[in-house]
Amino acid sequence: MTSLKMTRRSFSFALAGVTAGAAFPSTSFAAEVATITVGDKTISMLSDGHFDIPPAFFTDADDAALAAAGNPIEIGATVWLIQTVDRRILVDTGSGQALAGMFPTVGKLDALLTAEGIEKADITDIVLTHMHADHIGGLLGEDAGGFSNAAVHVSQAEWGFWTNPSLLDATPESDKPMIGLLQSIAGPIANRVTTYVDEADLGDGITLVPMNGHTPGHSGVRVTAKNSNNFLIVRDAIISESLQFENPKVRYALDLDPEQAIATRTSLLNTLAESGDVFSATHLTYPATGRVVRAGNVFRFEPLT
Repeated sequence: MTSLKMTRRSFSFALAGVTAGAAFPSTSFAAEVATITVGDKTISMLSDGHFDIPPAFFTDADDAALAAAGNPIEIGATVWLIQTVDRRILVDTGSGQALAGMFPTVGKLDALLTAEGIEKADITDIVLTHMHADHIGGLLGEDAGGFSNAAVHVSQAEWGFWTNPSLLDATPESDKPMIGLLQSIAGPIANRVTTYVDEADLGDGITLVPMNGHTPGHSGVRVTAKNSNNFLIVRDAIISESLQFENPKVRYALDLDPEQAIATRTSLLNTLAESGDVFSATHLTYPATGRVVRAGNVFRFEPLT
């Protein structure tokens, strides 16, 4: 059973059919921040802003659907904070200042954390689902952008691909600045990175699971608890609610392996439609959270609001 409650300060919905235990440390947000409770874990969806991207980033889309999506197409930029009894786990770090020059509409996470009195030094773990700049940019700067005490978890395939010393030389000139940026962020945190193959159990009912295609080691996060439905963070496996639910074969320009990305997205949509589990994805409209439902031969996104 899922309940949804809106208050002046926040809105939250519990996945458990029983009353969840209190999480510590508990955070109350002054802004309207979406929060899900899974057992004794509290998961907050934090908006890092949004991107305006050209329709040309999507191919194989129906002309009418593409026109309806807008020009530019606005996509969200969501980060997650998972609070357990004794841990604060941040799923990706947003853009930070890494993309400020190109995309002034993102990089909002720092201000949100500061406004709410959340100290970056209190983050115990950071999960990097993949290493695109809008997911690791928050680690740029002294002391890993202020996340000075966090252990970093990233798949071995992802870390190995982006930190390969030969990658920069093999990259077209137009892409070299971005690869250089990613490697400059990765270098200072290398001594606190833990890599994994396939799945990784972080404890507390939190599992990192492969969702390949967008990048070589793109991962999602599955959160479970006794007497509770699962909650799945699928990150960039699904980009656009207006285009890729009705047609999972719509390609996204930043998918490094488009065919694998399509296979992953299609499998996820089928699984989520069958299970009814709540999920969340980076670039859906904030709070970027809902369910997948079947509508004839296509899927639909049913947001939780």
